[in-house]
Amino acid sequence: MEACGICGTDARTFFNGDPKAPPPWQLGHEPVGVLESVGPDAVLPSGISVGDRVFLGSILTCGTCRWCVEGFQNLCEHHLLYGYDPYPGAYAEFAAVPPIATKNLIGLPPELPSDLATVADPFACALNGIEQLDVRLGDGVMIVGTGPIGCWQAVMARDRGAGRVYMTDVSSERLKVATDAVGHLIDDAWVAGDDNGVGELLSRTDGDGVERVSVAAPAKAGQQAALEMAAKRAKIVYFAGLPKHDPVSPLDMNELHYKELSILGAYGATHRQYRITMDYLDRRQDDLARVVTHRFPLDRIAEAFETIRSGTGLKMVILP
Repeated sequence: MEACGICGTDARTFFNGDPKAPPPWQLGHEPVGVLESVGPDAVLPSGISVGDRVFLGSILTCGTCRWCVEGFQNLCEHHLLYGYDPYPGAYAEFAAVPPIATKNLIGLPPELPSDLATVADPFACALNGIEQLDVRLGDGVMIVGTGPIGCWQAVMARDRGAGRVYMTDVSSERLKVATDAVGHLIDDAWVAGDDNGVGELLSRTDGDGVERVSVAAPAKAGQQAALEMAAKRAKIVYFAGLPKHDPVSPLDMNELHYKELSILGAYGATHRQYRITMDYLDRRQDDLARVVTHRFPLDRIAEAFETIRSGTGLKMVILP
């Protein structure tokens, strides 16, 4: 192990528990490391060999169901997640790669730092959301939620030719951290007030709204606000899922009906998106590395989780 990012899923599990991570359990599913040894029956991807520096995609798939065969591995009927039962994760000096995961190994570009390479997993998921959003040249884009996902989606929306990119968050502290990282690539950002940021967005667009909205925060209020922020015939992607014990969101369906909106979901990432991400991270290091705000050795991992909870940073990376 050289580096392993902390995912929001890891943080929820650390603080709230998860039946698929029965304590004592080893989390960590955004790993980068050197392939130290390989068993005699292991089947490695083409071009990967012992001694290579690699990233491991966390969504473990069967490779044979309809969705895997059609290239939508994120929707695999039998998918598992590395770092959860039955496969321990990578917050360790050495981490095992089970047979089901070997096809997820991707070699790293030589100049890509390991701490930045760890974000390939969540970044590929953010890319999936942006591809669903289908940003066109000149579109106005609203990003609701300014965590790492929202920041990366803002960068990608700009790269895809968005005319205006806006961001909003309920936390002024988190918004400041985000604008420190990607503020030079967005047009404006504000703290969402009682109306969840709708008024500020409409005031900047002469009441029209924007053509594309990504909800990158697990919040029902943000999902409803997206409908109000959207222009007629706009596309909205609900990227962040809601808690499994409370997944039903009250939405104004007349906004959907009378404005002819398209609401889409986005979950996980495909092998193609992982490969695209690795090249993108290598080419855009200067901008994307800003989102990795904290790095901790393994013996300070508890401090890393507390930093996430405090909202004073974006992406945490553990360096074993």
